Amino acid sequence: MKVSLQDLLYCIPLYQLTFLTSLPKNQVYYDNIATSIEDKRFESPTLLVIQSSEECLKLNQKERAHQLIQDHHLMGIIIGIHTTIPILDEALSLFQQCRVPIIQVENASALTIFQQKNNPHYSFCQISMELNGFMNKGFMNIAAGLSLALETPFLYLNEHDELLWQVGPEAELQKALCFLKLYKKFRNNALQARSVNDEAHSFEAYPINIAGQISLTLIASVHLVDWQKKMIDKLIGLTALFFQTEEMFREQQERFKEHFLYDLLYHKFESKKVMVTQGKVWGWNLEKPHHLFVINVHPSNDVMENMEWLDEMIVHIETEKQELNENIIIFPFQDQIVMLLEDSLPRSQSERKGAALEIAGQIEKGLTSKWPDCQFWIGIGKWYQDSINLNKSYQEAKIALQFGQVWFEKKRIFHMSDLGLLYLLTHVHREILYDYSKEYLSSLIESDEENGTEYVKTLKAFIQHQGIITDVSEALFVHPNTLRNRLKKIENLTGVDLQKPEEFMNLMTAVKIHFSMSL
Repeated sequence: MKVSLQDLLYCIPLYQLTFLTSLPKNQVYYDNIATSIEDKRFESPTLLVIQSSEECLKLNQKERAHQLIQDHHLMGIIIGIHTTIPILDEALSLFQQCRVPIIQVENASALTIFQQKNNPHYSFCQISMELNGFMNKGFMNIAAGLSLALETPFLYLNEHDELLWQVGPEAELQKALCFLKLYKKFRNNALQARSVNDEAHSFEAYPINIAGQISLTLIASVHLVDWQKKMIDKLIGLTALFFQTEEMFREQQERFKEHFLYDLLYHKFESKKVMVTQGKVWGWNLEKPHHLFVINVHPSNDVMENMEWLDEMIVHIETEKQELNENIIIFPFQDQIVMLLEDSLPRSQSERKGAALEIAGQIEKGLTSKWPDCQFWIGIGKWYQDSINLNKSYQEAKIALQFGQVWFEKKRIFHMSDLGLLYLLTHVHREILYDYSKEYLSSLIESDEENGTEYVKTLKAFIQHQGIITDVSEALFVHPNTLRNRLKKIENLTGVDLQKPEEFMNLMTAVKIHFSMSL
């Protein structure tokens, strides 16, 4: 009895499979195996098995790709290369549209299973090997790949039916979230639960029992055929084994959280609903707008000896926030502390900024008091009405922090609005900014490097102290007359009259660009 390509894939460890396109729902059968792409079409149902990068690159050629997708005898493409597949997204999109399955098999020895297509066998003794590979490749990577292969979204729920993680097309995820609402409402009533399936008959829940102690849930499409459900059962079994220990479960929970935080700070969620729903898992209310703070810490050597120093600082802020009587979310991210300060009160922009600076000042003062040998700086992004823009505020807070530490040397807290013109310049291409700065400062930089004149440093201090000679000379530890002579030489070298506002503004902009690009 012949078996399908899908049944053969079931016998290969999941971690060794990378699905580049989805698999057809109907079982795929083939008679022959080809190992190269020829000019002619296949004469009978054929599985193309590629084991060289040269053959793989042919898939990017338009003529070859069109030849393959038009060949009704091509049943699928298996790529037995362990390295990154050199197939362009454009080519993959074409094969996906034409329903040609493309699967990478990372272990070349597993390719022999496609030769033994009449006698597939899954050996349960390979479970330990599967589990090890499952752990190394990462649960989320494997689940995301299987979601693509089966063309179903996956929603993972914790024991309280809270959304931990989701993957799949945005439109399908939205439908799944609607089902989730009904599922959570009626799941304790079997009769009503059945009506959920009748009412939102696109999804179903798969229980994941972990050592009889924790029960997770996987939400997937209800329109799956037997072989697809078999693959999901395999995923669920490996997931349950993977989460068997409490330590592993906690570790995966943290990975879910890290994944969410990365999306929150680096990507703009396509759906605020998904963002808010996931935030609730960690007890966060992201429906309301927030200020975003980034706290940069320069720990002392003594503090560095304590591996938990960052966690202790977060606990300290958590304790202080109770006294501040503010709704604050705090978490570590990339060796910094990120803080979200809820602010939904009707205020003007200046009032919002003032409130944020006041809270930041109290946080910085408390940290400095507790760890006097450490240095703390806080960058604050702009406030946005819609919390889906937190990723933008995060980037702004980092820019304010980086530039502020260089430009406002005596300050510890920097708001994005303090950057003024520089805020606009952060959206200009770096090469254009570099050329602008060089046009004004090249002669000064050259003199500083060759003669040690410190002209650029002098200009920076002159701008920082609003051109007040006594203040600038004190900051640079030079006599006022020495400073005046130095400023005169700067005017001669740049051709800029420092007393003319428009010319000085151009030079000041060049100096700010110069220091911002050195960050």
